Parts: sequence; structure tokens; C-alpha cells
Amino acid sequence: MEKRKLLSRIRKEFPNLKWKKAEHSIEGWDHYVIILDNKYVFRFPRTKKYLNVLKNEILLLEYLKDKVNVPIPQYAYIAKDESFAGYHMIPGIQLRKKIFKLVSNKAKHVLARQIADFLSSLHKMSHKAVKRYGVKTINTQKQYKDLVINANKYIFPRVSKKDQLLINNYLKEFKNCLKFSKKVLTHNDLYSKHILLGENKKHISGIIDFSDRKIDDPARDFTEMWDYGEKFTLEVYKNYKGHKDKDFLKRSMMYYKRIPLWTMISPFQGGRGKFKKGYKAFRLLFYK
Repeated sequence: MEKRKLLSRIRKEFPNLKWKKAEHSIEGWDHYVIILDNKYVFRFPRTKKYLNVLKNEILLLEYLKDKVNVPIPQYAYIAKDESFAGYHMIPGIQLRKKIFKLVSNKAKHVLARQIADFLSSLHKMSHKAVKRYGVKTINTQKQYKDLVINANKYIFPRVSKKDQLLINNYLKEFKNCLKFSKKVLTHNDLYSKHILLGENKKHISGIIDFSDRKIDDPARDFTEMWDYGEKFTLEVYKNYKGHKDKDFLKRSMMYYKRIPLWTMISPFQGGRGKFKKGYKAFRLLFYK
């Protein structure tokens, strides 16, 4: 959606809100985002499906605000029809890999403890309580079956026999480790763009975007810790106080390797992923 149309909706709904600079982000898969003066973040669902997702996210974040150890968004500007909403921006910078490399070793220990504490608290939330806010339970077996079907349909015709063999071997291994004893409330999209680092690069200043929250395997929230390397992932895991089992870290790595497959499949199902980008990530992960 065009930036001017989104700004017009904000002006109409909140006439007393003033700003000088407006940034328009179309990166998100679920929402358009407008940032005003680096002070306010407004999110506009891309589809009808995400209208309800946003409504429930607002309620869930209110419920969670005093139950986790880091700042999370708290919506202060909600359209009367609940079609979009905004919150006071949490100061910080996205913890991208290139930024993570600049963080001191001492600070990395702090970050690992903070992330572990956040996940420990989040994963202890009552299923009954969070289901009031529309949090769905993942059907793990269906999700796996869909991955197999879609890999065969969309990926295999476009890759080499060797690639197909690697993917088939991965799918067999993945299936064998998909049994786990506990599901929890997960952020379900905890990666560099949603983890904010304080300006002094010494602590986590916030966790954002709970659009994809689910009741799922706790290992799912460790998936993209691997972006920061094995040492950091293991330190987060060591500090994590939630439920653990012998295949926990293995599953988190298997979820990590699933990402490029999903990215390759996405454009054929109307998603915003790019096949070439997914294939490049696949080569990096599967040809080590």
C-alpha cells in the first residue's frame, strides 16, 4: 500500500499526532509499517487474516508486559475499527549478524542471558490463558507433510539430483526427531530484525513483532540463534530454564535448515520469498 494512503489513515484517526518525518517499510510479510520521527511505529495488516492477528496481538502483549524481562510493544494508538495500530517505538538497533560481530564478548554473555530469560518466561505461559488471545497450536505432523509435498512439487523440478538427495535425506532425519513431549507459547519468529540491541551495544533493549506466535515446540524459538553461531546458541541454551530434552538443539538446527526450503517454496504459493535467495541459503547450509 502507498505511503501517502497509510499516512492519511493515521492523520484521520489521530489528528492530534504530529510528526516531521515518516518512513515506510514494506519488508514485513504480514504488515506494512510506518515509522514516525523514530518515535512511533504503526502496523497495517496486509490481509484480512492479519486483522484478527493484530487485534489479538495487542491483547496478548498487554497480558505479557509484566511477565517478561525485556520491553515489548504496547499499543497506545488503536484505530476505532481496529484495522491498524501504533506503539511508542522501543529504542535500539536490529541485532543483525554484522552488528553482533561488533558486540564485545562480555556483552554477548549478557545478551545470551537476557534472551534465555525472555524465552524461559515466555515458554512458561499458561496455554489456557494465551489461547484467549487467539494463539493457535501448531499441527507438527501436518506441517511436516506439507513441507514434503511442497518440496517435491516446487523445489525438486528446479534443482539438481544431488540437491534432491540432500533434501530427501534431510526430510527423513527431520521426521525422526519431530517427537517431543511439550509445547509452549513461542514467539515463533525470533530473529535479527525482531531482537533490538541497546544503542550502547551492551544489552537487549526489546523484542518486537509477535505476529507469528504459536503454541509449538520450545526449540522453535532457538532456530535463528544459529545465525549468531554455535557458541552463542549453546550459551543461550545453557541459561534457558524451560523444558529441555535430548534432541532439543538438534531440532532447532533442523528448523533452521527448513528456512531456505520454505523460502524457495514461498513464491509459488503467493508469498514474498525469493527462490534464488532460498536456494543460496540452502547451498550454504546443506553443502557444509
